[in-house]
Amino acid sequence: MRVSTSMIFSQGLTNLQQQQTSILTAQQQIATGVKLTNPADDPVAFSTASNLSVLISKQNQYSTNIDNATGKISVQESTLGSMTGILQSIRDAAIQVNNAANDPTSRAALADQITQLRNALASQMNATDERGEYLFSGTAAKQTPYNSSGVLNPAVAAATPVGLQIADGQSVTINTPATGLFQLSNSATTGGNASILQVLDQLTSAITNQPANVQTVYQTAQQDIDTVMNQITNARGSMGNALNVLTTAKSNNSAESVINQQTLSNLRDTDLASAITKLNQSYTNLQATQMSMVKIQGLSLFNYMR
Repeated sequence: MRVSTSMIFSQGLTNLQQQQTSILTAQQQIATGVKLTNPADDPVAFSTASNLSVLISKQNQYSTNIDNATGKISVQESTLGSMTGILQSIRDAAIQVNNAANDPTSRAALADQITQLRNALASQMNATDERGEYLFSGTAAKQTPYNSSGVLNPAVAAATPVGLQIADGQSVTINTPATGLFQLSNSATTGGNASILQVLDQLTSAITNQPANVQTVYQTAQQDIDTVMNQITNARGSMGNALNVLTTAKSNNSAESVINQQTLSNLRDTDLASAITKLNQSYTNLQATQMSMVKIQGLSLFNYMR
C-alpha cells in the first residue's frame, strides 16, 4: 500500500507539472500569437516554416527591386522621350537652315535656336535620379556622362549596363550607358566617333561661319540626328518591354507572396479559438489534479508504517 500510494502521488505530481506547462504554453501562444517557436514544437512544421520565411524574405526583396526598377526605367524612358522631342526640333531647324533664301540674320537666329536646344539636350543626357546617380552612366553611375564640350567621359565609355534581379533567374537593365544612345561610332559629320552634342556644335559652327562644305555639313548632320533618334527609339522600345516584364513580375511575385504568407501563418500563428479551448481544458485538468493531490496528501503514511 505504501508503494501504491507513493506511485499515485508521484504520478499526480507529474500530471500537475504537465498541466502547468500546458497552461504556460497556451498562455504564451495566446499572448504572442505564435504557436511554433522552436523545432521541438513540431520539427517538420518548423523546418517548413523556416524555409518559407527565407523565401518570403527573398520575395520581399524582389518586390523592392521591382519597384526600384520600375521607377528608374520610367524616369529614363520619359527622359528619352523628352530628348526625342528636342532632337526633332533640332532636325526641323537643320532642314530650315539648308535654304538658300536664308540671310545672315535668319541663319544666326537658327544657329541660336539650335544652340539652345543643344544645351537642353545636354542637360537631359546628364540628368540624375533622386539618388543623384546619372541616368545614362551604367555602372559608372556617379560619373557625369558628358563634359561641356560634348565629350564622353572615359569612365562612362567603359561602363556596362546595370541589371537588377526581379525574380529567380530574371533581371532587367535599369541603367544603360550613354555609349549606345548618344554616341555615333562613325559620325557622318565628324568622320569618327562622336557624340550628338559634338555633331550639333559642328552644325552651328557651319551655320555661323558658312565654310565651303556647309551644304555637306547640313546633310550629314541630319543623318547623324536621325541615327541617334533611331538609337533612342530602340532604347525606349526596350524600356517599354522591360516595364511590361516588371508589371508581370510584380503580379506574380505578389500572388506567390500571399500564398506563402498564408501557408506560413497556418504553420506558425496561433489559432486563438483552439488555444483558448486548450487553456480552459488545462485549467480544468489542473484543478482535478490538485484535488486528487489533496486527497492523497490526506492519507497518513504513518498509519501504514505502524
